[in-house]
Amino acid sequence: MKTRQIFLFLAVLQFVWLTSCVEEYWPEVTKYENLLVVDGGITNLPGPYEVKISKSSPIDSADYIPYSGCTLTIVADNGESEILAETSAGVYTSSANGIQGITGVSYKLLISTPDGKEYESAFEKLKTSVEIDSVYAEVEYHDNGDYNHPLAGYQFYLDTKETTVDTNFYLWKLESTYHYQSDYYIRWYYTNRLYFFNPIDSLYNCWRTSSNRNIYTFSTSSLQGNQLKHFPLNYVNTQGRHLTIKYSLLVHQFTISKQAWKYWSAIEEQNSEQGSLYSHQPYQIRGNLKNINDEDDPVLGYFMVSAVHSKRIFVKRIDAPFYYTQCTFNEGWMQAYVDLGMGGPYSDPQYVVLVDGNRGVAHEDCVDCTQKGGSTTKPDFWED
Repeated sequence: MKTRQIFLFLAVLQFVWLTSCVEEYWPEVTKYENLLVVDGGITNLPGPYEVKISKSSPIDSADYIPYSGCTLTIVADNGESEILAETSAGVYTSSANGIQGITGVSYKLLISTPDGKEYESAFEKLKTSVEIDSVYAEVEYHDNGDYNHPLAGYQFYLDTKETTVDTNFYLWKLESTYHYQSDYYIRWYYTNRLYFFNPIDSLYNCWRTSSNRNIYTFSTSSLQGNQLKHFPLNYVNTQGRHLTIKYSLLVHQFTISKQAWKYWSAIEEQNSEQGSLYSHQPYQIRGNLKNINDEDDPVLGYFMVSAVHSKRIFVKRIDAPFYYTQCTFNEGWMQAYVDLGMGGPYSDPQYVVLVDGNRGVAHEDCVDCTQKGGSTTKPDFWED
C-alpha cells in the first residue's frame, strides 16, 4: 500500500494497555518479542501494493526489525493471486501490472516464513469507496499546559459525501506539509576569510512533510442519515512554525470492514491512554492474521482490505501571536562579528548575518532551515 508506514506505531503494538475490553482478544502471553508483525494491504487504487513484515522487539525497546526471506501471496476469492517480491529488507511489493483491488472482491494474505511457519489473514471484502466531500479548518483556541492562556490554532474537520449504505466504518490517516523559513538570511560565511554567500536565500525556505501519528476511526452505526459531518481531525496551534506561512493537510479516508474498524479503534483508544500506561492490565489487540498450525502463536498487525479516497487542503498563516524561540543577539544563538576566528563556539564555516544593520555570527539552526527537518525542495503539489 502506498501510504506511509508508521514504524513507531508497529512498536506500540508489542504491548498494549486499555481501560476497556475489545470484543476479540488473546490470552495474556509472557513473551512479547520476536513476534511476526504485518503492516500493509490492498486498496481500490491501482497497484503496486506494499506489505511490510518485521519482528517485534522487547517491550522496553522500539527497534524496527525487518524480516527478510518470507514468501507473501495476495489471494482473491475470484481465483486471482500474486506472489509479492521483496524489494528491500522486509518490504514485499506487488508488480505494477499484477493483482489489482476490485470493489466487491474479497482478499487475503498468505505468509510463509524461512523457519517454515505458515500464516494467513481472513478474507475481507473490498468495499465501495466513500468519498470525502470537504476538509476545512476553523480557528479555535485550545488550552495548552505550557502557557497560562489558550493558544490559537486551526482545528481541521471533515465531511463525507452521502452514501446508500446504512453503516460505514472509517479509518483516517493524515499527512501534513508546511512551509517555514529560517530566522535570517546568510549574507557571508567565514573560513579563514569572509566570502559572499550566494544565493542568500538558498537555505532560507523549507518544506517539511510528516505523517500524523494519531489515527482516527468512526462507525456511522449511530448516525441518523448516511453522511458524516464536522468530524474533528487534527489541531495545529501557534507553538511551532507550522502555521507561519502556509500549511497543507492531506487526508486519506479508508472505508474498511467492521473487523478492521474494531482493530483500529482499539489502537486509537490505546494511543489515547498512553499517559496512564502502567495503570491497566496488558493484553494484545487481535488483528486478522493467524498461524495456520499454531493458534497460540500471536501475530501483530493487520492486512487491510480497504477503499481509499484522499483530499488535500491548504491554509494560510493564522492571524495570531506565535510562541516559538527565535534567534537573537546575546542569548546563546549568536556571537559578535568581531569574535570571528577567536575560539568561539562555532565550527567552520561560520555564517554571518545582518541584524539591524550589524553583522553577527549565527548558529546554523538560525540560518539553515534544513536543520529543523525540512527540505529546500518545494513539493510538486505545493500552491504558492
